[in-house]
Amino acid sequence: MKKYELEIRQPQHLSEQDAEVLGVFEGNEILSQFDEMNWRRHWLSQLEMNGAITAFTVTNTATQQNLRLSLNAYAASEQLAFKLESDIEIITPQKNLFGLLTLNTKDYVTFKQLSLEEARAHLLNFLDGQLDTLKNHYKESLLSSA
Repeated sequence: MKKYELEIRQPQHLSEQDAEVLGVFEGNEILSQFDEMNWRRHWLSQLEMNGAITAFTVTNTATQQNLRLSLNAYAASEQLAFKLESDIEIITPQKNLFGLLTLNTKDYVTFKQLSLEEARAHLLNFLDGQLDTLKNHYKESLLSSA
């Protein structure tokens, strides 16, 4: 069974170093921790403490790849919105020089404005080792925003 290190930064933590390292867990325990978070309360705390951050960071202990979900307190709607950042590399083709030349660029899987359900689904993909699914979703989001 894969093991993951969990780190949670709550709004009252003033710096990245103040984040709580909760230990090493299996995937289902990480998912339970995510579900047990009172995201609405953290969202309100972030609004009260201007500039505060709530982040849920999971690191695969075997590969050292990580996925970080940050709560966006200043989203356009009153629905919870998350930003996903990771160190999962992806090579994307990028057209250059009037569309005649295609270059490959290295990028990292990131998403902005995810709902709670989308953030949970991406976390589940990461925990299940379905990195190709994450990469495909990222490529699709690039195509839809272009």
